[in-house]
Amino acid sequence: MHIPDGMLDTKTWVTAWLGSAGVLAYAVKRVRDVLSDSKVVLMSVLAALIFALQMLNFPVAGGTSGHFAGGAAAAILLGPWQALLVMAGVLGVQALFFADGGITAYGANVLNMGVVAVFTGWAIYRAVAGRNPSAPRRSAAAFVAAWAGCLLAAIAAAVELWMSGRAPLVPVVGAMGFWHALIGIGEGLITAGLVTYLAKTRPDLLDADASASVGSVRPVAVALGVAALLAAGLSFLASAHPDGLEYVYFEQGIGKAFHELALLRSPMPDYVMPGVPDETIAGVLAGIVGVVITGALLYSTVRAAARRRAA
Repeated sequence: MHIPDGMLDTKTWVTAWLGSAGVLAYAVKRVRDVLSDSKVVLMSVLAALIFALQMLNFPVAGGTSGHFAGGAAAAILLGPWQALLVMAGVLGVQALFFADGGITAYGANVLNMGVVAVFTGWAIYRAVAGRNPSAPRRSAAAFVAAWAGCLLAAIAAAVELWMSGRAPLVPVVGAMGFWHALIGIGEGLITAGLVTYLAKTRPDLLDADASASVGSVRPVAVALGVAALLAAGLSFLASAHPDGLEYVYFEQGIGKAFHELALLRSPMPDYVMPGVPDETIAGVLAGIVGVVITGALLYSTVRAAARRRAA
């Protein structure tokens, strides 16, 4: 669902950039007031995990594939404002280091996979789970929230393509909605699995407003960090089929031709470590480096925000 440079026209990507920048600035202000050391750790490891899981495209149907996005999962665990910063960090690393999503389209990608998916997922999860939910109800709520977040984020991307004059509204919304309704099943299952694990091991962490010490969240952070590295190590198993956006735009012939811009040279384009002759090893190494960069970037950025608040 990552929109590349050139796919959106200037008025659309500039508007999306300005809107996303405003929401992110407000998110930073909101997060500063509730930051704790344990939240900083959880934001970092969850960002690394989402980055790694986004590399694992899974086959869907008809020669297309999907990947985990993570907006709803982050919102359920962290709360919506922290989750939005996590998604912005993941998308930033992908665009800058791996040419996955464009620099001009960064605002649109944050709007879709961050704002729309995060707040939709958060609102639906809270509504379905209710107060004091049982573990099965939490898992069901997580599935529905993640599925809906994936679907609505895809529809938002389709509307942006229409606004840019790249595709007719009804066909692109219909196709993006159809394929991402299927992709959303995978999104929902992964999110439900994560919530089920936490509900059994640390149900208190599913209360986004709860506080905990760094020591108490360390086992969960280690488990999520190990899962991120394992997912990156298994990235060579990812489906080679085009993802939902690529399939709708190119394979189904709905989108119009555009000139793809190359605003900067990414050091590891297409998740391949340069200078490594073996393609599998090159991909695994790039994934592991990406996991480390994402986690370290989130940790240092959020810690800096916490220090400014303290000052």
